[in-house]
Amino acid sequence: MKNQRLHKVFQGAMILSLSSLIAKILGAVYRVPFQNLVGDEGFYVYQQVYPIYGIGMTIALTGLPVFISKLIAEQTDDINRRRVAQQILVLITPVSWLVMIALWVFSAPIASMMGDQSLAPIIQSVSIMFLFIPITAVSRGYQQGRYIMTTTSISQLVEQIVRVVVVIIVAIVAAKLSWNAYKMGTWAMSAAAIAGLSASLVLWPTFKAILADHVTGIKWHELKIIGRRLFFEGGLICLFASLIVLLQLVDSFTVKQALVSFGETPQAAKVLKGVFDRGQPLIQLGMVVATSVSATLLPSLTTSYLEKREVEFRRIYRSLMHLCTTLACLATAGLMVLMPQIDTLLFQNSRGSVALAINMLSIILISLITTYSSVLQSINQFRSTVMALLAGILVKVLVNFYLVANLGIVGASLGTVISLSVTLIIIWIKMPEELHLVTNGKSFGIKLLLIVILMAGIVALAVAGSEMIFGTSRGAMILNVFFPVIIGVVTSMVSIVKLKLFTVKEILVFPGGRKILNLLTRSQNMED
Repeated sequence: MKNQRLHKVFQGAMILSLSSLIAKILGAVYRVPFQNLVGDEGFYVYQQVYPIYGIGMTIALTGLPVFISKLIAEQTDDINRRRVAQQILVLITPVSWLVMIALWVFSAPIASMMGDQSLAPIIQSVSIMFLFIPITAVSRGYQQGRYIMTTTSISQLVEQIVRVVVVIIVAIVAAKLSWNAYKMGTWAMSAAAIAGLSASLVLWPTFKAILADHVTGIKWHELKIIGRRLFFEGGLICLFASLIVLLQLVDSFTVKQALVSFGETPQAAKVLKGVFDRGQPLIQLGMVVATSVSATLLPSLTTSYLEKREVEFRRIYRSLMHLCTTLACLATAGLMVLMPQIDTLLFQNSRGSVALAINMLSIILISLITTYSSVLQSINQFRSTVMALLAGILVKVLVNFYLVANLGIVGASLGTVISLSVTLIIIWIKMPEELHLVTNGKSFGIKLLLIVILMAGIVALAVAGSEMIFGTSRGAMILNVFFPVIIGVVTSMVSIVKLKLFTVKEILVFPGGRKILNLLTRSQNMED
């Protein structure tokens, strides 16, 4: 019985992880054709308000459902599960609707603080999505707490697909009818509410089941206890999941106005902010590469800690950190070297390539922050994570305007990198000493540095040769990016094997590790 339940949990987790991965890729990729259709100014308008949507989406998709599922899983029967779900609904519905009303009523002052009063109707448009958060968040959390992940996965994919389709249709219509950027932005942001409604319809049977019969016995002292946990535990999960979006929100309030202080005209500042925002989908895709594989090791890490298997915990932790660091470093180095070509291929020109290349350092920092924070949470150390995240956001708020006002959009990239570095340093300091000792070997760091330098150098030579052969037109950039990427991947893989970056024990912990080890053994036998 226990094995069946564990199998059900892991199967559900895999389904949810797969749907989340697809949703993340969709959420990154659609912004490329969108920018091509609406231009840098249109992209600026969309991205200025996007962080508000991003925060709402994070709360409804991951933050609250994860916390709610934890509360539901603690209950012993369906009556208590429904009662807890109803209590949470009582708590979050007025808050969510108050946020919606506040965004609508105060849209003009918020837009003014962003330095562009024309953004007000776009803020109003995105605010409507908060109407549906109570339905989507509670329904998803309720099903996840009962280890039924399919409903959440389907709703997640439906929500993302509907939103992407609506946004792209709006961009096409706006280009055909020559709408101004703000009209386009208002209609594009309405996709958030339409997608929320679509997800609510998918989740409606679950929501009806929660409210099927009013469970008696809801008491104020119970609401107070759940409310406190919702604020502290749920708030932490939402804060952690929203880190990148919160940093983008700081950019929305500072970058455009700081660029005007830098000497740019308001129109030029809008375009430059749009250029800077090109980096967001690339960072998102880089993080998918860096964290999607290593994330599969986190459940095993938590289980080994709870069951007090210390040797296994340290081995999995070491493998997790080494794998995450390797993938993040290689993805970052590759994107930085190829940035002018990727910029031209995806966004029509290479404007802002230096700023975007610097911003790619965020991939390493965010990936390590995500992994370290997950480890701290798996051993129930939440306070350290909160302190680190808040410190990073505060640093971004304090330095961003000054850096942009003096360095342009390069300053915005540096502001993000500095703030994430502060967060990472604090988290690293707060890690238990015994875990520092586990990953303290210098040989891994030296080998990885050599591999990254070698890969970056060979990719730089490959792209230079490719441009000499195929030219530098946008069409030629397909080949100028594709061939160096293949060469970079092959170089990295060969170097990792030759330098024995990972130990045998580490490889065995990786997903599909035994197959990888058998493949490496066969290749070495053939060489011998």
